[in-house]
Amino acid sequence: SMNYNVTASRFREDRFLPQTSREMTVNKRDYSALAEMLLSGINSKKVADFKAQNRDVQLSMDAALQLRINKRLEQDDSLSDNRVSVVVLQDVSGDVLASSSWPLPPVNDWEKLTLNIREQNKLSEWLTASDLGFTYATQPGSTAKVATALAAFNKLGMEAANKTFIIRPNDLIRIRSAEPDEAGTIGMERALVKSNNAYFIKLANEMKLQEEMGNIYTSTGMFLKGIGGYYYGLDTNNAAQQREWRDVWRRTEFRSIQTYNPADIRKTRGRGVSGMAWGQGELIATPASIARLAAGIANQGVLVPHRYVLKIRDSALSVQKGILLAQDPASASTIMGYMQKQSAGKTNVLGLSVAGKTGTPERMFRGQRINDGWYVFFAPSGKGNGHVVVCIRIEKTKGSSDAVKLAGEIVIPELLKGGYIRSFEPLKKIDSVSLVTAAAQ
Repeated sequence: SMNYNVTASRFREDRFLPQTSREMTVNKRDYSALAEMLLSGINSKKVADFKAQNRDVQLSMDAALQLRINKRLEQDDSLSDNRVSVVVLQDVSGDVLASSSWPLPPVNDWEKLTLNIREQNKLSEWLTASDLGFTYATQPGSTAKVATALAAFNKLGMEAANKTFIIRPNDLIRIRSAEPDEAGTIGMERALVKSNNAYFIKLANEMKLQEEMGNIYTSTGMFLKGIGGYYYGLDTNNAAQQREWRDVWRRTEFRSIQTYNPADIRKTRGRGVSGMAWGQGELIATPASIARLAAGIANQGVLVPHRYVLKIRDSALSVQKGILLAQDPASASTIMGYMQKQSAGKTNVLGLSVAGKTGTPERMFRGQRINDGWYVFFAPSGKGNGHVVVCIRIEKTKGSSDAVKLAGEIVIPELLKGGYIRSFEPLKKIDSVSLVTAAAQ
C-alpha cells in the first residue's frame, strides 16, 4: 500500500467553494506482466507459454513456524477475549519469518472480511480482517522510547548516554503501575531500563529532538498524525510526499515544543512531542514498525528492508541495501545494552536472556479507555549471524506483563524448537562513561 494526496472539487451546491484536498491510502498494483496475455486472449499461445513456465515462488515466511504459533494462540484460553499480533523477522537479511494473529481471519465470510475499521469496531467480538502485525497501527506506548533514545544519540552523539534530568515528584506520569516513574536525578540508562516517562518527555522537548524522531518514524514506518508511515516497505521514490508530511508535522505536532513548560510537564504529557516521546498521543505504530526499530538497533544501527520473497523460479533475491537508523554504531550497541538490562529481570519468565522493551499504552477503543500490552525483543540467531526480532501486541489486556508471558510460554519455545534463537551471553556491566570515552577514541 502507498499513500497519495487526492484533490477533489466540491460540486453542485458547493461548486463555488475552493478545491480541497484529502489524504487517503490507496493500493497500487502493477499488472503490466499480465497485459499482453489479457490482450492476446485466455486461450492464446502467450497464456499457454506462461503456464508452461516454472512459476515457483519461495517466500521468506516459515509456514510451519507461523502455523504452530497460530495454533498455540488459538489454544490459549487466557487470550479468548483479546486480539493478538506476533511479528518475527531477521535483522541482517530483513526476512519476515512469521506474522501470526489471533483470532484468525474469517476467510469463509467475505462480508466480515471486507468490513472497514469503523464497521469492525461496531462488532461485539474481535475480528481480524487484515494482517494485524503489518497493517493495523495503534499507540506503541513505551516501546517508542527506544526511538526517542536513538534520536537523542543521533543529535547529541555518545554524550547522550550521560544526559541526566532532575525528575520531581510532581513530574511523575505513572505512579500506580508495574513500572512506576521514579523521582530524582535520572540518566538515560536508568530511564530506559525503568521506563521513566517523565525523563523522555524532558529529553525530547528540552533537547528539541523532534526532527530526529521524525526521521526514525519515517524510516521504520510509524505514523504521526495519521501520515508518514508505511506498511510493507518504504517508498524511496516518494521524496516530495515525505516533505509534505514533514511540513504537516512541523505545523502541528512539532509546534508543541514552543508551549512546553518544564515546570508542569504533566499538563501536556500526551500532546505533540511530549506524547511522541513515550508512545502516546498522535504517534501510532504497527508491531512490524516497532520490530524494524529493534532490528535496526540489533544490526548495529542499520535497518535492512524486508525481504518477503527468497526465490522466484530459480533466481534468488539478494538482501537489500540497509537504511541508516543510528549515526554511530556505538549508540546502537549502547541501546542494545540498555534493552538487555530492561529484560534481565524477565529471564525466569522467558527462559533465556534477550534484549527487549515493554510497553503498556492507553487508547480509546469502542468508546472506552483500554490498555494494550506490547513487548519487542531480540536474541542472537541460532542459525548463522545476526538476531531474530519479535514484536508482540495484545489488545485490551492488563499490560505488558501479559505480552512478556506470551513470549515466554508460546513464541520463544517455538523459536527454540526451530533452532532460530539462542540466549545472549551473561550481561556485562555497562559503564556509560567508558562507552563515551571508547567512542571518542
